[in-house]
Amino acid sequence: MTTLDTILIARTASEANDVFGIFSAIVNKAGETIYSKGAGRVKFDSNNVPDEETTYWAFSWTKLLTTVATLQVVERGQISLDEEVETLLPELKNPDILSGGADGNLVLTPATKKITLRHLLTHQSGIVYDGRTPLLMKWRKSRGEGSLSFCGDVIKAFSTPLVFEPGESWAYGGGLDWAGVIIERLNNTTLGEYMQKNIFDPLGMRHTTFHPDSRPEIKAKLMDTAMRTPDGKLVPTAPWYPADAVTDAGGIGIVTSVGDHIKVLADLLKDSPTILKRSSVDAMFTPQFSKTGPQALGLMNMPFMHENLTGGEKALGKLSFGLGGLVTLDDTPLLPRNTLSWGAMPGMAWFVNQEQGVAGAFGTQMLPPGDKNINEVIGLFIKEAMDMTRA
Repeated sequence: MTTLDTILIARTASEANDVFGIFSAIVNKAGETIYSKGAGRVKFDSNNVPDEETTYWAFSWTKLLTTVATLQVVERGQISLDEEVETLLPELKNPDILSGGADGNLVLTPATKKITLRHLLTHQSGIVYDGRTPLLMKWRKSRGEGSLSFCGDVIKAFSTPLVFEPGESWAYGGGLDWAGVIIERLNNTTLGEYMQKNIFDPLGMRHTTFHPDSRPEIKAKLMDTAMRTPDGKLVPTAPWYPADAVTDAGGIGIVTSVGDHIKVLADLLKDSPTILKRSSVDAMFTPQFSKTGPQALGLMNMPFMHENLTGGEKALGKLSFGLGGLVTLDDTPLLPRNTLSWGAMPGMAWFVNQEQGVAGAFGTQMLPPGDKNINEVIGLFIKEAMDMTRA
């Protein structure tokens, strides 16, 4: 039994009331699986242990898949990264920037810059999630609306004012969802159908879909979602995304397994990847803004998005964003320099480090977001994964 086994078994023991089920996997550059284990439970009413085919509402893991799909259409010359998107996305033509006036009223000011595809992929567009943005929620309320970011309809969810000029800051939001719409319109297909043909089938991913209700074999393997109550207990709760979503949301809509997701990460480690050109993979690891500019400040002002991956790195200039995830510019308490990584709302995480030749994926279904216990376990997983490949 490895140190990681011991940690995960102890933390997922039902009597511990600590974390729910986990499945995690680690691969090396040769494509060899060096760790692949489950711990805890898949369902509250059974003791079945998660395995590589256990599926999850993976929320922001979707963003990596959509980034890959977008880079594929860029490789084909269908669009360029710095192309303005308003022709393909007329919904984003002539956007307004939302701000608060001195009198407390909402102010809408026409944007002076255009949104590009790169902005959408790197959270520099000004399109943000409403639930984490009080100003945008005030705008929603003025329209008689509640939060719509997770409503299952991309156009409805993200046809909103911007919160800054495109390219002038960083804030997490629905840019990748709009990128998915671009892929659909360029290829006259749904995002799921595009990914099935160009990502899932080439990599042998059999447990990934935007619509689990139409794939009973995937739905049957879904892990229950666990919610931590104020008194610390774990209770079952409904997922925070609708199973009957009307569109394929490229930022948050996927259901997948760790066994499938690790295949994507393993491909990014290869000298000759299957799903992208090597130059496109290299671009994914390339910082998309300066170390200390307003975008870097915006990223550091949202520490809850990445502190579980970096070990709480707070130094400006050590973190940036690439194409598809966070990029470490220097060693952090957990991730070494030049690591591409990201997480997902229900306590999930992945990372790829080409120099060390290692990638890992950690799957669970734990709410609320940012749960302290699951973040601790993610940190231990990353530490042990790095130690395994340094040995």
